Amino acid sequence: MDDTRIQSALLAWIIPLAIAVSVYLRRDKDSRQKLFVLFALNVSLYYLFVFLHVWHGEPWFERVSLSLAVLLPQWGLRFFRAFSTGARGIGRLGRFTTGLGIVLMVVILYPSLMRPAVGPAVLAYVIGFMFVAIFDLNVQTKEATTRVDRARIQYLVVGGVIALSLQVVDHLNHVIDVDFPPIGLAMTLAYLYIISQTIVRYRILDLYEMIGRFAVLTLMGIVLAAIYTGLAYWAGKNLSINAFLSSLIILILFDPLRELVERKIADVFFRERRVLDQVISALKRRLAHVIDIQVMSDVLIDGLERSRRVTHAALYLIDPHGRGFDLTGKIGPAGSLVRVEAATARRQLQPFASAGALVATTLRQRRERRLQEGDTENAEHIADTLELLDTLQGDVLVLIQGEEQLLGLLTVRDERLNEPFFPEEIFMLVGLAGQVAITVENSYLYQQTKERDRLAALGQMAAGLAHEIRNPLGTIKASAQYIEDVSQNENLSDEYQEFLTVIVEEVDRLNRVVSDFLNYARPSSGRPRVLDANDILQRTVQLFETGHEGQVDLVLDITRDLPGVKIDGERLHQIFLNLILNAVQAMAKQAEQRLEISTRLQQVRTPPDAGNSTTDARQFVEVRFSDNGPGIAAEHLQNIFIPFFTTKAKGSGLGLSVCQRMVRDAGGDLEVSSRLGRGSIFTVVLPALLAPETDEP
Repeated sequence: MDDTRIQSALLAWIIPLAIAVSVYLRRDKDSRQKLFVLFALNVSLYYLFVFLHVWHGEPWFERVSLSLAVLLPQWGLRFFRAFSTGARGIGRLGRFTTGLGIVLMVVILYPSLMRPAVGPAVLAYVIGFMFVAIFDLNVQTKEATTRVDRARIQYLVVGGVIALSLQVVDHLNHVIDVDFPPIGLAMTLAYLYIISQTIVRYRILDLYEMIGRFAVLTLMGIVLAAIYTGLAYWAGKNLSINAFLSSLIILILFDPLRELVERKIADVFFRERRVLDQVISALKRRLAHVIDIQVMSDVLIDGLERSRRVTHAALYLIDPHGRGFDLTGKIGPAGSLVRVEAATARRQLQPFASAGALVATTLRQRRERRLQEGDTENAEHIADTLELLDTLQGDVLVLIQGEEQLLGLLTVRDERLNEPFFPEEIFMLVGLAGQVAITVENSYLYQQTKERDRLAALGQMAAGLAHEIRNPLGTIKASAQYIEDVSQNENLSDEYQEFLTVIVEEVDRLNRVVSDFLNYARPSSGRPRVLDANDILQRTVQLFETGHEGQVDLVLDITRDLPGVKIDGERLHQIFLNLILNAVQAMAKQAEQRLEISTRLQQVRTPPDAGNSTTDARQFVEVRFSDNGPGIAAEHLQNIFIPFFTTKAKGSGLGLSVCQRMVRDAGGDLEVSSRLGRGSIFTVVLPALLAPETDEP
């Protein structure tokens, strides 16, 4: 019994079976992967019956193994044709192969036709048509749509030719009875593994990495085997000394030798990745000491350019209002977009981000699977995202994620190759984006601290200045009123009377501006207590209607039994009255003036985070003021809460700022939405008190 053939056949049965099972267990298999599973199972079953025949010598096992060998070109032609073009047919060549295979099957299965020449004939049939299948695959290279596809096909063609040639050498060894290791079998098994990785990993550089690791293991095995062989020769027959010294030297040399081999292999296969790793490590260290956003952007872009790993890169950072991401720095030709809206990022980018990054190749594969499944809606959604990535000149987009919100986007591309980034390189970029996020948040925090200190000092100075202004204002007003009284007794002209009236009115207006400013600058939150927002709103509406009956169609929609809110009652009344008056002024030129005021309870659920697996729910009382006025222009909408910003001829620009300040002091917010020609909606949002709370005295 040939032990070598038995062991070889046993390995050749188990390894293809394991490869087939590993591909079969993957989710979302396409037609190529399914055909490969059948091809690998065919190889596994062939060697199983070869093993049984060599082990038992039963002729029936030989017939079955030969029959399975005849099927190999059938599956090979189908798989390689589907691999290159996606076609499921086998064409004229496949039909000819099938016809000849049927003839051989008849010869094999009928004992009377079985002759010694059948085995070599089957071998010639299998090797010959597998060569034809490989060269047919090479012809189909011209139909590949990308360089990545062409490179993958070329690697498979070269590997297939080598594996088949060595298989011929193995069989010639059996014919001439030469005891030589089954190199062809080993190469065939390695080739099957490479095919499985090729159809699973779209990116060709992943195959480079696999080859590099295989080279490390091979060189390590050769070096360690040489050490063991040399010591065995030196120690002679003293096996105990040989085993001890060999183990000791191997343990001492293993780690430094492995590092040396990996470094040399990396220099050959992955030199650019090593350089990128060094550049990113240096960038992280430098960005840790940067506080200015523009300096951070310049350092980041300059570092990526010096890495020579990217030809295009762009950094987009969130604007101060959180409504979009503006282009801050770039390498190479910029995309046509200098701004990405926040809504677009949430809808088209974040849902597809895996581990903090979007990879165009992965998205293309996902889109193909969705099309095969008939899910055209999701396929179109993915296509929109791919179009956006192409517009941004990015094959990889990394999210710059802060603790509470998305802070920016980093896109990179290397136009020298299609999708040239390793998974490890993408992981490096995600780590770099994490450091960028820390820098951005630190910068914002630093700017907020500076702004807070500046505003505090300015507020103290302005408050003192406002008090100083009030004193001369009072004197001016009193003097003007005195002159007005005197002028009435002396019968001065109406022109003088008009000027005096203007002086008094303007003094009153300036005094109101000073009062509003003090209300805005004053940090006090009044005397907050638990109130019913509906009661305050109804009293405010009654007060307004007393002096404006019939002027506005005011519709009040109250949601009963709302939870209480904690705020100063006078402040809440002031907020409601100010919003009503603003709405009335905005609708002054409308033929029909309609103001809808409604209250409701809103429940907001926050998703669970890493430290809390439960969903947190909070409730808020909302009071909406919806008018049918002309609306607010987009360029004004983002400025309406800025102090002293106004579009009114005689407005102070402090009313909305004061309202927003008072609402925020109570833990809520004042929101606004508007569309030109369709009116505006102001919403007062206050935290609801779900549990009873004692009112402050």
